[in-house]
Amino acid sequence: MKFISQVLLVVFATAFHLFADYEVDVDLGTLPEGTTEVSGTTALVVDPGPPEVVTGGRNNADLIIGEGVELNPEANWGNEYVMQFSLAAPASLTISKDVDFTVGDADFFLLEGLTTEFDDSLGKNVAQEGFWYNFFDEAAPVSGTVSLRAGTYYLVAESFAGFDGAVNQVEAEFSLRLNVLPALFPDEIKVNLGFVGVEGSPLTFDTFGSDFDTQLGIFSFNGSILQENDNAGDGLQSEVSFPDGLVAGTYIAVVAGAGATFELGPLTTAGGAVGNIVFNYPSNPNRGPGTATARTSEGTEVSETIWYEFTIASARPVESVDLGKIADPGVPIQIHTLESLIDTELAIYDEFGSVLYANDDVDGAAGVYQSLIDIPAGLTEGVWYAAVGGYDTLWGDGFEVTPGTASGAYSLTHPNGIVPTELQVGVVDWYRFVVGDPANGGGGNGGPRSDIEITSLTFDPGTNQFTVAWESSVPGPFLIEMGTAADLAAITREDNILPDVAAVGLEVSPVTVPVPFNLLGEPKVFLRVMQE
Repeated sequence: MKFISQVLLVVFATAFHLFADYEVDVDLGTLPEGTTEVSGTTALVVDPGPPEVVTGGRNNADLIIGEGVELNPEANWGNEYVMQFSLAAPASLTISKDVDFTVGDADFFLLEGLTTEFDDSLGKNVAQEGFWYNFFDEAAPVSGTVSLRAGTYYLVAESFAGFDGAVNQVEAEFSLRLNVLPALFPDEIKVNLGFVGVEGSPLTFDTFGSDFDTQLGIFSFNGSILQENDNAGDGLQSEVSFPDGLVAGTYIAVVAGAGATFELGPLTTAGGAVGNIVFNYPSNPNRGPGTATARTSEGTEVSETIWYEFTIASARPVESVDLGKIADPGVPIQIHTLESLIDTELAIYDEFGSVLYANDDVDGAAGVYQSLIDIPAGLTEGVWYAAVGGYDTLWGDGFEVTPGTASGAYSLTHPNGIVPTELQVGVVDWYRFVVGDPANGGGGNGGPRSDIEITSLTFDPGTNQFTVAWESSVPGPFLIEMGTAADLAAITREDNILPDVAAVGLEVSPVTVPVPFNLLGEPKVFLRVMQE
């Protein structure tokens, strides 16, 4: 019996050690679905050919280690027979001994590589990349099964030689059947929830509503577990919260039953409770409720767990022109670039980073390459973003945009006015606007409250003047600041100003103010209304 042991044998060796990595005796190629029969011997066999083929007769490893392989370090294996094979797709591999072996004691190991290293403390050459083994010591028929991803592997038949102090070099013969069936891994059938929030937004995930004792784990994109929970409050369901949110990126939520164990990977051991899952996650109200349901059953990690992939968007665009409140909820909205001189692309994003509307050409067949988004049903209350790019701009969720190549003069027309400006090469212009009166004052998803909302902004290029209107819940007088994109990017909590003051002492709106002389010719000018 080759039992697992924690005993270490310390050998002080002074001799010079010669060793080598495993060598492949036979390449089985890509295993087909179904059964492949293999047989061989660990003894030296020379086929004179031509060409000459030599198999067996090599003892390049006395011991095998690796994740999942914990053998008695006093055990020794002699000559080996190495079989290389590949899998074109994930598979369940069953290795069967259907007839008893009549010569020697063959043990079998699966490895991901051929590397061996000499261990001075053990005085042995040790194969480094084992991950599964089966001694097949029981009488036939006996089998073992392992799930493997697509790739190349090595099945090594080792002749067991005994323990330290009683080593017998005995060769072994074997005959096996390798049966390949298609298999799935949890990460290959995970449910993609898409973008569920933006960087820094509070997040809560739970399994309330499930009918059994659940566990919930949240894993980062590199496989480390960020947080897990078994029982939340006084119930058997689970809840995980991130009050400060998560950094932008992709994550995995794993729901399993009590009794399972979450491990780095992510991995989840089988053997937990199973039942009907209700998984509640942060929802984008513009994309429907954040609830997913599933059923788990006993058997494997795939059947006993459900994996959910979700993405956190990066922070909202910093450099955005604030259009203020442009409509009430449910009121028809049109936003377009029809007065532009260039081929534009237009998109509407919600505050969660989802692109809900996009348009390239109003009528390309008629040569109208400007953009129009018409929303007869209006938008829901909240903070929204319009984005303008040149031709072949690609819009992606999470405010992820690939800018196009067209550039030049354009105008963005919205319900409260028109914004004439110029699009730079490889740039996308962002515009923030509010629909209705969000409970947080238009800050959006926990953002800062805005007590002054710009309701209309127009520009006259003939006179270089802005006309701006606003609504305020705080008393005047007010001032108007202007600055460049670089000025806007430089704003901090401590230094919250734009450098050019265009007007002061304002009590009522609207007002018309000129662009300061030093900002004339700038491709973009940003304007703010502030309380003095």
